[in-house]
Amino acid sequence: MTDVEERLEKLERLLSDIMEKLDVIESMLSPSWAGNAGDVVRIASQLVLAFSMPALTAVEAAARVVGSLNASVSRDDITLATIEGLSTCEPLTISELTRRVRKARGRASRRIVRERIQRLTSSGVVVFVGREGERRKVTLRRCVEGH
Repeated sequence: MTDVEERLEKLERLLSDIMEKLDVIESMLSPSWAGNAGDVVRIASQLVLAFSMPALTAVEAAARVVGSLNASVSRDDITLATIEGLSTCEPLTISELTRRVRKARGRASRRIVRERIQRLTSSGVVVFVGREGERRKVTLRRCVEGH
């Protein structure tokens, strides 16, 4: 096989991988998918910028954010940034979450983030996880239930 043929074959494989990833993104944004595709794209772009997250991971995280919003959830900036901070499904302490909210918004108070977590727990969006004796951590209910 010549050098040109090898390079063409490598390009074909790369293009095939890109097309597969685009298919996944399109399926996530299809009308049958629960949530507003415009919101998912907007939130995904914010997650990419704020947390240096890969695009596909950000789309999945944004889908969890949109899916977690319900009628009982306040949609103020801090609450949205709190849900976005938890959208990676990584259990976080209130302090860790406050740092993420601060990174996304530019500022955040630990007390206010804790207050939002209490509200989100009451509305069933967020749950506390972890073992006895460890620091309490929170995550999205959707992450625990596998939605």
